Amino acid sequence: MFSQTVLKGQILDQKSQPIASATIQVLEQQNNYVVSDFDGKFNFQNLELKKYIFQIKAIGYKSKNVVFQVTSSNNFLKIVLQQDITALDEVVINGKTKVDLIKEQAFEVEALEIKQLKNASVDINGILATIPGVNIRQNGGLGSDFNFSLNGFSGNQVKFFIDGIPQDNLGTALSFNNFPATLIDRVEVYKGVVPVFLGADALGGAINIISNQEQKNFLDVSYDIGSFNTHRATLNGHYYTDKGFAFQLSSFFNYSDNDYTINGNEFGKEGFAIRDELGNNTGLRRKTAKRFHDAYESQMIQARVGFINKKFADKILVGITAAANENEIQHSQDPEIPFGEMERNEEVFRASINFLKDSLLNGKLKVKAYGELASIKAINIDTSSRQYNWFGEFIIRNDKTRGERGGSKSILSLDDSRRLINTSSTYKLDKNNTSSINYTYNYLERSGNDPLNTFTTPFKTPHKINKHIIGASHTFNFFNQNLQLTAFGKSFFINTISVNEDVFNDDIDTRFSIVKNRYKDFGYGFASSYKITKGLQVKLSHENTIRVPEGYEFFGDGNNLIANPNLLPEESKNTNAGLLFNYSNRLIKVNLDTNFFRRDTDNLLFLSSRGNVAQYINLSKVLNTGFETEILIRIFNKLSVGGNITYQYIEDKNIDQRIPNIPYTFGNFSLAYTLKKLFQSSGILNINLNSFYVEEFPFQSFIDGSSEERLFIPRQFSHNLNVSYSLKDGRYNISFLISNLTNERLYDNFAIQKPGRAFFIKFRHNLF
Repeated sequence: MFSQTVLKGQILDQKSQPIASATIQVLEQQNNYVVSDFDGKFNFQNLELKKYIFQIKAIGYKSKNVVFQVTSSNNFLKIVLQQDITALDEVVINGKTKVDLIKEQAFEVEALEIKQLKNASVDINGILATIPGVNIRQNGGLGSDFNFSLNGFSGNQVKFFIDGIPQDNLGTALSFNNFPATLIDRVEVYKGVVPVFLGADALGGAINIISNQEQKNFLDVSYDIGSFNTHRATLNGHYYTDKGFAFQLSSFFNYSDNDYTINGNEFGKEGFAIRDELGNNTGLRRKTAKRFHDAYESQMIQARVGFINKKFADKILVGITAAANENEIQHSQDPEIPFGEMERNEEVFRASINFLKDSLLNGKLKVKAYGELASIKAINIDTSSRQYNWFGEFIIRNDKTRGERGGSKSILSLDDSRRLINTSSTYKLDKNNTSSINYTYNYLERSGNDPLNTFTTPFKTPHKINKHIIGASHTFNFFNQNLQLTAFGKSFFINTISVNEDVFNDDIDTRFSIVKNRYKDFGYGFASSYKITKGLQVKLSHENTIRVPEGYEFFGDGNNLIANPNLLPEESKNTNAGLLFNYSNRLIKVNLDTNFFRRDTDNLLFLSSRGNVAQYINLSKVLNTGFETEILIRIFNKLSVGGNITYQYIEDKNIDQRIPNIPYTFGNFSLAYTLKKLFQSSGILNINLNSFYVEEFPFQSFIDGSSEERLFIPRQFSHNLNVSYSLKDGRYNISFLISNLTNERLYDNFAIQKPGRAFFIKFRHNLF
């Protein structure tokens, strides 16, 4: 009997970019072939230890024959293909990109490649806002608090991942309104039904950010500057040796004064009230003011070191991440009264290890593991006795014990400790059957201290969430892989320990009580797709899922958000029915994606106000139905026109009324043009226009009172224009962005105005 082994490899182009869907065939064996995956990787199973001739073919590239001696120790084959210039125009139109292949999965998933956006002055949130079903509401400029919504679900109901790793409970220093687009490669948005490999208790979907996975040496730096004294800088680099040693470094720095002009609008009265030295309203008003206490600064550095493409591991990396931000607070959710000295600062330190082995058991078994320890420290400072107006003027409060919020002065320090383990394995029985299993352990412990608090802060007793999630799935392929079905199940085991505070009880001995809860539940679902023709695909997916409240929902924030340790897990039945259509010829490529969705939810979390404080409560039943559609047309690989629209009807079934203060119709339009060989043979000019639309929606109710008296967030229609120029295959880049081109008054939340027209210029250089 002959010795056998597994041969792994990767197909790349001349720029070291992976080539997906390339065919690699053993020339002597007609039926022995494999197809490269999203990352250009492939593997052959059960090859004898001898010399083979491999033939490699990919649309748009010259075919290539490679002679390779397979041995027990030499089992990695790297192949570089050259573009076929004579077929290039046709290939650009007809060839499937990595994003095309992702969107053809059975799950309802949107994918967006970032390559053309790396030169723009945008963060990840700015990119996500262009995706159907996504709506992001911010309280201001760079670094401001934001609410992410996907098909009507928002906040922690939608989970965030980077390279498949959960980003729960990592605070604001590592949130997506920090990360510049330069540091990532693509975005994947899973709607309603979340695959097992992500390992999370998501209620309404998941966002998976894919970082740069290129296994080549490079160093990419960028710097941009713009309105409101805004500065951004990034550094991203990889270094590899022939022996498999790997070093990866990424970093960013963000700063902005956010001192943009706003127009006063206090419940229909134009302008800002002018008060006397005692704080009394004089009856006079000024039309505009500048935000004067809204500066934001954040920074992050991450280093990973390890090995790739070794016999013991395809990847093993140990990493360290440090991040911090400093955020001046201009106002609370109600912007009528500004703050002049409140701050929120945060520091994050994280250590991690990442392991991948994708060719065990003769190439059939793939194993991934990730472990993490993280420490997050947040400080909320409210120690000023001054009461400011919108012109930076202030009076001194008579009661020196009160801070700017109106309550007692506070220096609340919260210390979070997080532990995370995420492991997954995939076993390919044959080309039509694949099984997967995933286990995620997520632990959060929060303690806190406030030396100015009259009463003992509830966080002096540590609050804990201990979460275990086990998921398993099996994927079937039928009818020559035209029909795909994935069935899955997820088990959830969660324990919580928290402290309940009775804010109306002045007895220190009975004001606080320890509450312990235990949850155990099971979720299940399926995702299916059928390719009717080469260019027409239909999808159907469903999931019964739960989500356990996160730390701040259970525990509060020690200030105005009070704890509710008796919250119930949210439960939802999520259904998607979609259609994907693709058509292409030498001149044009058309992509159409339509999805109808239904979200039937019990115990939905809702933020309820109680005077000067707020608390999360459960609503018993909410139904959300809607649709979204997107079309993208590319002509001659130069002109691109696209647009999408989303409509959602979200109803509180307890009272049979639509839920207010949630956008229900929104969309965006894009127009892009590429001009090659401008000024120089390597010069490429890209012009992109993006327009965003949100229909007006009521702040408090769709039906109460007369329509003339209801408060509305007005209709929004804005435009961003970005022009970029690149040389030497993208080594040298400069771009110019005008955001809010027509200087519209924009509001995501009631009476909280967003920045007007702004200008940014960005320089980016790929050193090698």
